[in-house]
Amino acid sequence: MRIRTTDNESGELINISSMLDVMFILIIFFLVTTTFKEEEVDHLVNLPVEARNQSLTQTAGNLIKINIRENGSYVVMGQQITEEDLSKWMGTEIDKKPELKVLIRCDADSKHLYLANVMSICRHTGVPKMNIAVRTEK
Repeated sequence: MRIRTTDNESGELINISSMLDVMFILIIFFLVTTTFKEEEVDHLVNLPVEARNQSLTQTAGNLIKINIRENGSYVVMGQQITEEDLSKWMGTEIDKKPELKVLIRCDADSKHLYLANVMSICRHTGVPKMNIAVRTEK
C-alpha cells in the first residue's frame, strides 16, 4: 500500500493576470467618472479693471461667489436667482457656516444699485466678510 503525502512545497504559481486586468478596468472607470470641482466663473460678467494691480486674496473653503450681470440678474453657482431667493439662501448658508465669506463679481457696466442690494443682503444676513472682485491687468 502506497501512502501519498500532501506536499505543497512543489512551487505552485498563482496566475494573477486576470486580477490585474480587473484592477486596470476599475482604475480607468474611476478616472473617467470622477468629477473635479470647477471654479465658478460667469463669463458673462465683465469685471472692472483695478488700476493699481492689487490682487484679491481668496480662500476657497467658505467662499461664495455672487455674480451680477450687466442687466442686473444675480447668478449663484450657475443658477439665476432673484433678490428674495438670494436673501433666503444666504440666510441658510450663514446658519450652516458662520465664518462664510462672499465674493461679489459685478459687471463693469451694471448699475451701482445691484451691487448695493447684494451688499445690503450680506449685511442683513450677518456675513462677516465680503469682497468685490476686480480684474487686474499686468
